[in-house]
Amino acid sequence: MRSTLLAVLASIGLVGCVGGIESGGGADPLDSPDGDGNDNGDNPAGSDLSEAKALFDTGVFPTIAMKCSTNACHSESATGTTLTRFVANDAARGWQIAVGYTALVGNFATSAAPILTMVKPGTHKSVTYTTDEETKITAWLDKELELRNGQPSQPVTTGVESLSQATERVLSKFAGCMQLTDFTATNMADAWGNLQAQGNQECKNCHNNGGEGFIASDNEPQFYGVVSTKKYYFLQYLTVDLTMGAAMAKVIINKTSFKGVAEGLDPHREHPRFNDEVNEGMTALQAFYDRTMARVNTTPSICEPVTLQNN
Repeated sequence: MRSTLLAVLASIGLVGCVGGIESGGGADPLDSPDGDGNDNGDNPAGSDLSEAKALFDTGVFPTIAMKCSTNACHSESATGTTLTRFVANDAARGWQIAVGYTALVGNFATSAAPILTMVKPGTHKSVTYTTDEETKITAWLDKELELRNGQPSQPVTTGVESLSQATERVLSKFAGCMQLTDFTATNMADAWGNLQAQGNQECKNCHNNGGEGFIASDNEPQFYGVVSTKKYYFLQYLTVDLTMGAAMAKVIINKTSFKGVAEGLDPHREHPRFNDEVNEGMTALQAFYDRTMARVNTTPSICEPVTLQNN
């Protein structure tokens, strides 16, 4: 199919700090280059994603439409202050909208997908899943993970890591190797907090305190404190490459999430545009990533894994 990695610069499409998601056309998202309506590179295996879409349509959308779509929460037409609008008004567009939110799906691993990790503890607005609902969401995420990476989500040999377990392992190792001194030396706070999009909109105008599911602040201790401990925000900047299987899993820069927002792809149509490849933020992120990976790859290990918080 349809040729042409994974997973939020921002978790919604905004004009400045307000606005919502425009209704899309009637084109079949499976006809897009990467199979989900967005040519943002989140399907590196180039797979036909129709099997995953079917699992979402029948087993997941009814659950999130029932539990997450009130006017004050996550409906596409929500009017409240929570602006992660991942529940489409039209079920036919439900999957396409949902998979466009890194803030909802992470990298599709069950250990890193907020659709599970933020709800399972039962502390997110008192929302919980039944066993059947959790089973269906897990099956959908596993199928997305398998198809998009061209790897089986579950091992065929007992005792071998699953893709989800590998995701948690490498995220924890990377987080344990992050240092504030590197964050400072690479100018992450100034570069991202003051990054400008169209209309001279600076990232910190909307995201200084983690608004819309993304943090970009020139308050360095706050910025670092969030991305170094909270998985939800970490995954906006960094994700996991699973295309070579669990044993070769590694953290990479999440270029997919930036591309989707920068180019106004669904569901971020109204976000101010910017160059997602060449900007001060990406330069700083690459430098910070390189410094951290140097520690990750040091033998013997000099870093203790840190479990990122699922909130």
